[in-house]
Amino acid sequence: MALRTLLALTATAAAVTPQRRKNVLFVVSDDLRPELPCYGCDHVLAPRTTALAKESITFTRAYAQQALCAPSRNSFLSGRRPAHTKSWQFVDDFREVGPDWTTLPGAFRRAGYQAVGCGKIFHPGLPPNQDLDKSWDKRMNTTWAAWNNPNEPRCPQNTSWCSVEDTERFQDTQIASTALELLTNVTRDERPFFLAVGFRKPHVQWRAPTRAFDAYPPWNVSLASRPKAPQHSVDVAFHVPKHEIDVFSDWRACGGSQALTPAHNYPSECQQAWRRGYYAAVTFVDEQLGVVLDGLTARNRERDTAVVFFGDHGWHLGDQGEWMKMTNYENAVRVPLLIRVPWAPQSAGKVVSAPVELVDLFPTLAGLAGVDVGYTARESQPLDGRDLSPLFFGGAGDDTHVARSVYPRCVANASAAWKHNDCNDTPRRQFTHMGYSTRDERWRFTAWYEWSHLRLRPKGSPVAVELYDHAGDTGTCDGAGGSALEDYEWANVAGDHASVVEAQLARLEHLFGIDAPDVSVY
Repeated sequence: MALRTLLALTATAAAVTPQRRKNVLFVVSDDLRPELPCYGCDHVLAPRTTALAKESITFTRAYAQQALCAPSRNSFLSGRRPAHTKSWQFVDDFREVGPDWTTLPGAFRRAGYQAVGCGKIFHPGLPPNQDLDKSWDKRMNTTWAAWNNPNEPRCPQNTSWCSVEDTERFQDTQIASTALELLTNVTRDERPFFLAVGFRKPHVQWRAPTRAFDAYPPWNVSLASRPKAPQHSVDVAFHVPKHEIDVFSDWRACGGSQALTPAHNYPSECQQAWRRGYYAAVTFVDEQLGVVLDGLTARNRERDTAVVFFGDHGWHLGDQGEWMKMTNYENAVRVPLLIRVPWAPQSAGKVVSAPVELVDLFPTLAGLAGVDVGYTARESQPLDGRDLSPLFFGGAGDDTHVARSVYPRCVANASAAWKHNDCNDTPRRQFTHMGYSTRDERWRFTAWYEWSHLRLRPKGSPVAVELYDHAGDTGTCDGAGGSALEDYEWANVAGDHASVVEAQLARLEHLFGIDAPDVSVY
């Protein structure tokens, strides 16, 4: 009996070891909302994502740790939260505090994988040189294709959107092409591979093929159902992305950053044009996802390759009066997340509504591929995420889990804290506030604190709190042509639920360590 048990365990282990070529295709899209057909949003055309979802687990409550590219990527690629990476903007990266940390691709390289990638994986320059020396195969910048993070021409008159016939010079066309080259290279080798592909769209500018725009007649593009800041909103929570808006001539023609306030959104024709541009870019990136997936199938690697597709954070399209990202609202931090595992056929088509986080990707993908990452517990900061791989083999989701996100503010005008509060290029010791947000099965709760520039942590009691009731939120669209998420954040109800606020605040301070002794952490 003992021998049979040992043989059974050995056989089970062999099924998931790298020697059996359990590969990973890791695909991330920039600024992608969970506004896709697989989330019930049939007004968006994304057939390849829809097909992938039928073979995957679809996570309807997946959250980024911060709604900004660089800190989000520093977090999920290192497996540590922003409180540990100390990366909250476009200035710092995790290598400053974690020179010994193993990254997600680095863990696969350490396990004998070919770790390769193209496009936008790490944010350019954060960490330097895509962390090539520690995370990726040395052949990436030698005998194989170099990192492909190409530029593309601007739209005529420097508008935020335009339809274009020639698609060869699109960033994502070039990235998909390089991904196919890398697939050819890695499938010639006996070793398994970890291939990361970072698509740039639907990040602005929304320069997409004419056929993608044709899929969205202007008269069929609806506007946000909640186009102003929530009732009883907190000033510091609102953000006007001045530098991002004013760079585009069509945004300036619609009033520019000066026209956007918590009580005033842009003219409907402007909003409609921008939403149409965003959706066209989503359809185009969906096509490029299909190019890569078809390449995987053509090279006969579909059955032994886990595929993960997700957004690095969400995006506002006029909901809550907001545009772009850079908030702690639901639409900024909730992301689409699909994971297909061919050797777990029972997971195909499964929907998980329990809250999960992008910081969970590192341990989860390692668990699915049988890659041991136990040694990370001995690094200067262990991994923060959870291994969700049991979900693919019949395990249940943890409905009690609480997702966390943060966002800094640099308030210049205390009487109107929403004006000029951008921190994206500001040293972290010059932040004035930090917003901490938790999301459980029902509530999104956010507490805003003044920031200690010496200790890089909040100080004192919260200066403002927000509570949003998501009872009934399924994580899918409402069927009326738009995202349903904003409909649950139309009013800050903190003033109506004192006991809920008290409990939420106690838990938030515990989860973020705000109730810990005020000692220096960096």
